[in-house]
Amino acid sequence: MFLVSFFESKVFNPTTTLEIAFFIFGGLGLFLFGLSQMSDSLKNIAGNRLRGVIEKTTNTPIKAVLTGIIMTVLMQSSSGTTVIVISLITAGLMTLPQAIGVIMGSNIGTTVTAFIVGLKIEQLALPIIGVGALMVFFFTKRKVKLLGHVLVGFGMLFFGLQVMGSAFGVITIKPWFVTIMNSMESNVAFSILTGTFLTAIVQSSSAVIGVLQGLYETGQVPIAVSLGILLGSNIGTTITAMLASFGGNRQAKQAALSHLLFNFFGTILFLLIFGPFTNLISLIEARFFEPNAKMTIAVAHIFFNVLTTFILLFFIKQQVWLINKILPIKSVSTALGNLNEDLLRTSPVLALSASKKCIVEMGWLTKEIIVQAQNYFNDDNEQYYEKCLQLENLIDTYDHEVHDYLIQLRTDNLDAHLGINQAIYMDAIRDFERIGDHAINLIEFFKSRYQTNVKTPESFADNINYYFAKVIEQTDAAVRAFDSKDVNIAKQMLVLEEEIDTLERKYRNQQLALIGDGNLTLDGIHIVDILSNLERIGDHCVNIAQNVIDPHYINRT
Repeated sequence: MFLVSFFESKVFNPTTTLEIAFFIFGGLGLFLFGLSQMSDSLKNIAGNRLRGVIEKTTNTPIKAVLTGIIMTVLMQSSSGTTVIVISLITAGLMTLPQAIGVIMGSNIGTTVTAFIVGLKIEQLALPIIGVGALMVFFFTKRKVKLLGHVLVGFGMLFFGLQVMGSAFGVITIKPWFVTIMNSMESNVAFSILTGTFLTAIVQSSSAVIGVLQGLYETGQVPIAVSLGILLGSNIGTTITAMLASFGGNRQAKQAALSHLLFNFFGTILFLLIFGPFTNLISLIEARFFEPNAKMTIAVAHIFFNVLTTFILLFFIKQQVWLINKILPIKSVSTALGNLNEDLLRTSPVLALSASKKCIVEMGWLTKEIIVQAQNYFNDDNEQYYEKCLQLENLIDTYDHEVHDYLIQLRTDNLDAHLGINQAIYMDAIRDFERIGDHAINLIEFFKSRYQTNVKTPESFADNINYYFAKVIEQTDAAVRAFDSKDVNIAKQMLVLEEEIDTLERKYRNQQLALIGDGNLTLDGIHIVDILSNLERIGDHCVNIAQNVIDPHYINRT
């Protein structure tokens, strides 16, 4: 192609040591920036569904692996998927066995980058960048612009490989390079350490493997050295997850450790069969990829991750056991441990009592999530956001566990009072769970405002904080009234509810008046959503109070 030959003759021709260094670092920068641009744009296209999909489709090992593959193919980064998994575990939205499955899948998904590089479409890098740029600058539709960013990143990725390849093409004929390759060929451990070190520095196994594919294609890097570097890159890529886990809880560190153990085990396995593995890859190359040596490395990468996943998939319980031995977690006792199924048959009264203790704990969790939501409203600190997500997960756990327990309790032939209590408890579970949902709505509003740099007028901030305080007071009273069956507290809540409703109307009218006077833009529309969700929390607290006052009150809004 004319375009390719032009650039190869006019631009890609470094001669001095300084020019070679510039080409390597500049090309690496283009590759990493392109990869990041593509990854970020794909994540923006998917939106918050990435977390949701991972959270909801990992209930079996096979589903978890498939989810990890799909997410990593979309994000083009196994480290990115692993970091999301770590954040979900930190927030209490995923268990360790689920995380292990997703991480296994992410290792398979990351091989797609090497496979695409093996297709040798780098000749189209510049046209792809051009098309992407046109989409970014001449279209207004958000998804089209994001797709343009994806194409720009995709093109820059391959353009960076071209730039680096031109420099490495000069290096590979240097005597010192040949000497290093010869020493690596006779010492596999050296090549593995080299791959580990380079990937840890660059923070991208895709970049190292992409460069490796170009080097191997020159014929100056032996197959044994290439495979050794490939194995090392799989260990080096775990550094990103390890760093991401430092700010997380113990479970997050366990997930990062599982990523390291996966690749470490795979490396040991392939070291044991390194000779046969090298011969197999050479045979595959001779049979299928003789004209395209880049694809040889891609196939070796796929082979490593698929075989390692296939083997370890049958030993997830053993991996969890080992990880818990290395990084043990002290168990936290909750009332959920008292939900003994034998009591459902032998003593329904005790079963109801155990359920009530769990619901009270659930109630205090809902109060705490509102407190943390208010903290996030006043301070753009991600820890408050993550804490709310963690609390919401705990609330959902109580919801499922206690609801499923109570639903098994048959009170047909027992005292009617037990049946009434069972119905009230089921209602309380629903109300506390809904309160948690409204708190999550609130923090999502706050996050959106922070991301778009929308400022809350000081007067409204004071109003909302006051409103928060009233709702927290209402939630506290709801838990106490439910726990003690105190009718007086429940009746006081009804009075407080009138104040909360009055405040909601007052603050809403104030905002509308300011918008009408031109003193507040529609950017502040979330203020209405914030007030609405807080008011709904108060409504659910009143539902609980009404049941305390009148146990027969079942049909509610």
